[in-house]
Amino acid sequence: MKEFQRSFQPVPMHMQQDESEALNVDWGSNEWGTHRFHIRQLLEHSLDLLPVKEKAVVLGAGNHGDVDLPALAEHFTQLTVLDTEENAIEEALGHQGTASGTIQSLTRMDYTGLDQIQFYETWEEMLLNQAPAAEMAAYIRDSAFQARRREALSGLRGSFSLVVSSAVHTQLFYVPALTQFAGYAAQYEQSEVRQIVDALTYLRNSLVADYNRLLVSLLKPGGRIVMWSDMIRLDEANQSLLEGLYALKTEGERISYLFKAFGQYGMEAAVLGLKDLHDRLLPQNQMFKCWVWLQSPEKQYVTAGFSAALRS
Repeated sequence: MKEFQRSFQPVPMHMQQDESEALNVDWGSNEWGTHRFHIRQLLEHSLDLLPVKEKAVVLGAGNHGDVDLPALAEHFTQLTVLDTEENAIEEALGHQGTASGTIQSLTRMDYTGLDQIQFYETWEEMLLNQAPAAEMAAYIRDSAFQARRREALSGLRGSFSLVVSSAVHTQLFYVPALTQFAGYAAQYEQSEVRQIVDALTYLRNSLVADYNRLLVSLLKPGGRIVMWSDMIRLDEANQSLLEGLYALKTEGERISYLFKAFGQYGMEAAVLGLKDLHDRLLPQNQMFKCWVWLQSPEKQYVTAGFSAALRS
């Protein structure tokens, strides 16, 4: 927690490149310099405390914006990067000239078990056939139980000295499912819409907890977890919370204020995921950081993350 206050300070960005640097892939240092600065500090904190560095895994690697994968791979015998969708990592690694044996990229991974129970196919079929709301809600809630019975990434369990989760909690199922349902909501009464949305929320919360258990299961004894998530999307309604934060004098006041803001303004999946995973981790040798991420002029987030070891 000692890094909390400093994590809100501006970070200088050096944008000039010589000709040789311009030929290399930008692993996010130019586009997301400040965001990457804080992520690098979390990673370095865990790297310094790991007694043995063998294999590492990054979940939610996306299009290589958050983590400098070649730099992280230098510390391990193998780095595995996982994502639920196709991405540009393989192409970027090829351009960079990184040894393919050092970084292994696996896409279309199922973190939740929903693919294994054909949830998305059944969900779409129910929407197309205008299934009764009570039937849909019952199916959605039962899917939480059915998905938990499936083993996600079972072949990788207990394999990694370092497990990294890159803003995955808010990407699990919920927003795409709500977006899909929005196209069919008009065929249901308001009370039925609420019944279905409540069931989707129940499934989301179950999947977030299951995902945290997955992160824990991937660790070898003595390993560490680094995670971060976008907690609050800033807009006109909540922009003033930053002014209140900067006005506070002590680290304890800022942390208390910030977690209250998470509860008031935070994205539910992110808040649930952060709290649940935090409760599983040791308070000793833990680093917590929070920063403002200017993803684009239209998208600004308060992001939080930590580096920690598991409770025994």
